[in-house]
Amino acid sequence: MKTCSLCQARFDPAVRTADPATEAGLFLARELYDDADDVCPRCLANRGTLGMMYCREFD
Repeated sequence: MKTCSLCQARFDPAVRTADPATEAGLFLARELYDDADDVCPRCLANRGTLGMMYCREFD
């Protein structure tokens, strides 16, 4: 179990989902923020949703 660096929630980094928003957030975490293993799936999904809406440079 790890603690999310954004919301401080506990999560298991080995558990991954197939949610498109979470996958987009994971991409952003790897490519832009370099914090893929430190962010929980809920925060990844939020980041991914915002990225899909506003980051037009990744279209």
